[in-house]
Amino acid sequence: MTTKTARAQGGGRSRKGLLKRLAAPVRPLDAPIWLRLGTFAVVLAIGVLIPLNSPTYVNFDLSMVMVYAIVGMGLNLLTGFNGQISLGHSAFFATGAYIAAVMIKNDYNYLLTIPIAVVVTWVLGYLFGMPALRLRGLQLALVTLSLAIVTPALIKRLDNITKGQEGINVFLPEPPAWTGLAADQWVYFICLIALAIAWILTRRLSTGRVGRSLVGIRNNELVAQTLGVRASRVKTGVFALSAAYAGFAGVLYTYVVQFVGPDSFGLVMAITFISIIVVGGLGTISGAILGAAFIQYLPKVTSGAGDSAAGFFYGLALVAFMFLMPSGIAGLINLALGPMVRRLPGRRPLAAAPVGSGDMAQVADAPGDEPAEPAEGAAEPGAMSAPRAGGADSSG
Repeated sequence: MTTKTARAQGGGRSRKGLLKRLAAPVRPLDAPIWLRLGTFAVVLAIGVLIPLNSPTYVNFDLSMVMVYAIVGMGLNLLTGFNGQISLGHSAFFATGAYIAAVMIKNDYNYLLTIPIAVVVTWVLGYLFGMPALRLRGLQLALVTLSLAIVTPALIKRLDNITKGQEGINVFLPEPPAWTGLAADQWVYFICLIALAIAWILTRRLSTGRVGRSLVGIRNNELVAQTLGVRASRVKTGVFALSAAYAGFAGVLYTYVVQFVGPDSFGLVMAITFISIIVVGGLGTISGAILGAAFIQYLPKVTSGAGDSAAGFFYGLALVAFMFLMPSGIAGLINLALGPMVRRLPGRRPLAAAPVGSGDMAQVADAPGDEPAEPAEGAAEPGAMSAPRAGGADSSG
């Protein structure tokens, strides 16, 4: 064997090894608590300072990233952690946006629209989630896809409320004088607070007993039920919760864009929402933010290549991530920084486990978490251990 041939074979094995590592389940960063809190504080501080010295269009783009990130967190709870696929969350997003637009147009306090939209979309999500329990995988995806297709037509049909094709222009009141902020800065900070709340709530849910139930159902629903998880209640609840996330983000969308129209909430938006969690990283909280930034800034980066370039690169990115790097951008970051972070000293909240391993036997125990409560009529625990949520990345 010549030296040139040996080098060629070595390079081929190296490329195959890299592709195999990218496609393999990625362990969470498993960062110590002090690093998690420090990173959160630094990112929050940067997020507070950025709008004070940025032009309006920068604040607009960042606000839209936060709006999409909230939708992505809800979808990640539903799809990444629980395994239910929904292509219809643009309908709940539109519901929240139109509730805000109509109420503000009728001189209601714009902050009052948030709890109302969250409650309405939660109820709609719960009602839709109950019959959807009988559906799985592709069937559920197709049924929810019908929501995305019907939504623009329904909005046009209800033109006495929604103004039909014309849409609704929204003008928010001026920010409180004591803040000294411009309008775009005020809206930015509302979105930032909303994102922080969504982050904390998602993290609490994904790392606790609820998270373990979600991952247990995703990995093996029958085994999860045997261990005392009420699958129907959990699946319906997480569907309703993810719908409420979308409704919440829809209200913020109205604040930021200050216009709602039926053509903004169609099939393209439904695909966009799925792109957020696939590109960012299924089953990761930080992946929702990374995916949201991707879809917000990709059209700007590719604008020089033509009007259809953004759609082309969306599709290309989805195919590339699904085949080459199913753990998304968050998984790539974990792969790059994991070896260094795992050497850092300090107490960890969770033992590390591979993301998306799909095998509960590989999921590590989560110290400090409470065991799942047994369901009525379920077998008494003891013979088997409860499923753990370590298989889902909650490292942020």
